[in-house]
Amino acid sequence: MPRPPVRTLVRHPRLGLAVRAAAAATAAWLLALQLPDVREYAFYAPFGAAVTTYSAVAQSVSATVRTLAAIALGALLGIGVDAALGTGVAAIAVVVGVGTLLAGLPRLGDARSYVPVAGMFVLLLGAGDEVGYALTYGGLFLLGAACAVLASAIRPGLPLERTDAALATLREACVQQLTALATALVATEDDAADDATDERARLTEALGRARLTVDELHAATRGNRAARRQRSAVAYRSEEFRALQRVAGLVDDLQSLSEDAPWGTTVRGLPDALRRPTADALRALATTTAEPDPTARSRRAADRAVAGLADELRRHEASADADDAVGLVVAAVVTTLRRSLAALTPESVAPLSTGPLPRLEANDSDSGVEGGSDGDSEGEDGSDSARDGGEHVGGEHGGGGAPSGPHDARA
Repeated sequence: MPRPPVRTLVRHPRLGLAVRAAAAATAAWLLALQLPDVREYAFYAPFGAAVTTYSAVAQSVSATVRTLAAIALGALLGIGVDAALGTGVAAIAVVVGVGTLLAGLPRLGDARSYVPVAGMFVLLLGAGDEVGYALTYGGLFLLGAACAVLASAIRPGLPLERTDAALATLREACVQQLTALATALVATEDDAADDATDERARLTEALGRARLTVDELHAATRGNRAARRQRSAVAYRSEEFRALQRVAGLVDDLQSLSEDAPWGTTVRGLPDALRRPTADALRALATTTAEPDPTARSRRAADRAVAGLADELRRHEASADADDAVGLVVAAVVTTLRRSLAALTPESVAPLSTGPLPRLEANDSDSGVEGGSDGDSEGEDGSDSARDGGEHVGGEHGGGGAPSGPHDARA
């Protein structure tokens, strides 16, 4: 059930950030007004608070250090140029030009633009007391930044819901890409191939957004005492991102195989006997990818589909008209699908078959496959508890070995 609009707004992380920024700026302004000698420049304090307020304490501290370093560098530049050239046109050009060059220092990060700006302020507003102005500017900015750090530390945020949304978008992009590839394999028109290319761009965008969100989640845990109670929840999301990141890279490899011809043929150029099982394996993997906590049933279904493709490849290689290029391409597809499936879930859910033959039993709801319904309940319960902040049992994903057979060496 979707949340009511008011509740969604109240729980939106941007609202909490706005409240903290407003509180920090107000406190900085009131404190700066208590300093009689610098009341004229008191506005620098709330300015410093506004630009250094972040959801995470560590981010606020990092932004404060970088910005003060940029201000100090620009102030030194302005003082030096004023001493050498005065405040004429040439001095302005030198401050802006050299300041822009210094702003390229990588450690300044997003604060790089403060180098020429601070240099201009000191040069034009120093009015004969450039050193005193620079100290006032930097000191009041530091006062505001300190208020921002304190505001972030009072109730630091932990963007779990935003991370979940980004991971869900990435998962859906992987599913759409796999589905588009499967459709393009069996379609006769070129529009399906164009759709697969479009989905590839969406997958790249979703991967970048998810990576940024997960990085923000990790940054929010530093200096955040409340995050200690959510360690397992953060670890679960980190593991989920790593799995989806691997799958996204492997799916991109599959897209490349459908466009490139490393052995003189593409996936779309495969014989009909191999194109259909390849599409079936792609759709089965898409079904497994769509589930945040894949069940044993969906995992085994995808395993069977990949094993079926490997079996068809074995038959093709045993035929009289076998094409080595086709074998190499399909072997690469089989290995990529197996690696993707292994990255999605731990082996405790449903162990992958160790080779394409013998085939798994068709009825995976009975006891014909080891780890059936018991694996389902264990996988789902474990994943749910980890997402809610409980302990998550997992570790490295295993079972990613290539299927055995005559085509292994080629893969």
